[in-house]
Amino acid sequence: INSFTVAVKIFPCEEYSSWKNESQIFTDTSLRHDSVLQFLTAEDRGTGPRREYWLITAYHSRGNLKDYLSRHVLSWMDLQKMAGSLVSGVAHLHSDYTACGRPKIPIAHRDIKSTNVLVKNEQECVLCDFGIAIRLDPALTVDDFANSGQVGTARYMAPEVLESRVNLEDLESFKQMDVYSMALVLWEMASRCEVVGEVKNYELPFGSKVQEQPCVDTMRDIVLHGRGRPEIPSSWLVHQGMRFLCDTITECWDHDPEARLTAHCVAERFNLMIHNNPVCKSLIRCNSNIPFPTGEFLG
Repeated sequence: INSFTVAVKIFPCEEYSSWKNESQIFTDTSLRHDSVLQFLTAEDRGTGPRREYWLITAYHSRGNLKDYLSRHVLSWMDLQKMAGSLVSGVAHLHSDYTACGRPKIPIAHRDIKSTNVLVKNEQECVLCDFGIAIRLDPALTVDDFANSGQVGTARYMAPEVLESRVNLEDLESFKQMDVYSMALVLWEMASRCEVVGEVKNYELPFGSKVQEQPCVDTMRDIVLHGRGRPEIPSSWLVHQGMRFLCDTITECWDHDPEARLTAHCVAERFNLMIHNNPVCKSLIRCNSNIPFPTGEFLG
């Protein structure tokens, strides 16, 4: 205890199902990853109406990404590494295999947002809050997935979720929803990077267009019917690395779920971008036609 600080997340009785789901997700050892919050144990405490359910995890004093971005401006190097760690975490969730090659059941987070990302250190983030995450087990039926309902945070919901037209027969659909939400978080990080020019005060995606907690109907009007997305000003695109990042973000929040990049593809892009490996530049295209920019990426 003296060398390792822990955090305790407490669920009241009425949130038992969320605690149960999150503890089941966490106890799958294949979830372990540097970009996923470290889980220690789950406990239930007390009796009767005072009964509580605990999740004990690693503690990160820098707090969540939303609060961190509101207080800090990121360097280009910080942005690459923090965003890269987030993408790496999502790619691990979605993967059929662990880093060492063992088979695993893919997981869809279903509520990726900046308050569900913790800042581990100056250049790393971890995903947290798996209360509505779902294991994409091929053994489950369409009815099992249909019963999971329309979940998540309205501001970060993908168009197909807002429209309640998710293809439940294709498990990739759940990953595509995560990628859309991840793109909004990447935009939040990009908006606070010093290379964009004038760094404005931190703002949530669609912040100037909606209330602090917009409802599904409001987001449906903006995202689904209006095809609206957070603004990417032309000043962001002067820096070649940021231009490439913005192109990636745009592909991740495409209106067509099947046109979006996979988290694995985005992770590959970040890996190659950070290491600026000219030998591998052709690989970074994945399923897009965007060329790898020339010039110095790390400046």
